[in-house]
Amino acid sequence: MEREELTKEIGINIRKLRLKKDISQEALSLSAGLHPAYLGRLERGEKCPTIDTLYKICNALGVAVSEMLCFENETENANVQAKVRIENALKKIPDNQQIKVAEIIENIAEIADGK
Repeated sequence: MEREELTKEIGINIRKLRLKKDISQEALSLSAGLHPAYLGRLERGEKCPTIDTLYKICNALGVAVSEMLCFENETENANVQAKVRIENALKKIPDNQQIKVAEIIENIAEIADGK
């Protein structure tokens, strides 16, 4: 695995594990003693964390470093990336309109499922 690919995979895992624990980037960065903008760059695969930084993040998430370094297949990564993109898009939509967007996504899912 190339360094750039490894950096992206680690970023995907940081985000996936953070979302699984339902922790915001800001809360995780505070808990890990990192700057929120730096954590964002790590999650986007723009920066490669040191072992020390990786340990801090894993400790804050309550996961083993080995779990952070366990990479999934491309389909699972695409699903995580899709969820993150939807989450980020929702943040840009006013609260009173987010329910409408959720209903639209549910309707699309029903159509895609053939119901």
